[in-house]
Amino acid sequence: MTEIHTEKKSWKDRMPTLIAITTLLLAACATLTAFKAGGYGNRMVLAQSQASDQWAFYQAKSIKETQYQIQRGAMAAALAPEMRTEAVNKQLADFDKEIGRYKQEKDDIAQEAKRLEAERDSARKYNTVFGQALMFLQVGILLSSLASINKVYGYLYAGAASGAVGIGLFLYAMFFL
Repeated sequence: MTEIHTEKKSWKDRMPTLIAITTLLLAACATLTAFKAGGYGNRMVLAQSQASDQWAFYQAKSIKETQYQIQRGAMAAALAPEMRTEAVNKQLADFDKEIGRYKQEKDDIAQEAKRLEAERDSARKYNTVFGQALMFLQVGILLSSLASINKVYGYLYAGAASGAVGIGLFLYAMFFL
């Protein structure tokens, strides 16, 4: 009859498996965190670029508005009100209409630029927290790997603690930020 030996493993015999599982878990979380941080980093850069474009557009509209104001002012100053013909009054009214249109367009553009800046700021907040989480997770992976190499289990505990902070930051950003 064949005997099956089932020797009960001690805690120290199971440590390499625990180290491997801890390292694997931290690496998987770090991968997810890196993707989230990268995604929010891209959103942040894109929103900043779009906001800058909107402010440049705002400046262009402001320059055009100023040109109409100067033309209107010059025409109004050149002719006293009693000397203006109907054509001149119509031209002044057209200038006023264009100036009003540019003011409205500038307001709309400024509103969009501010919305994009708020989107950028929100993405920056998420990117920062995910970046911090990634840093703690990478330190956890490093310490866990170091425990695997030199069999000093204090590194595993420190790595698990660092990884737990990273996972906590990841969850905070995902669900509470």
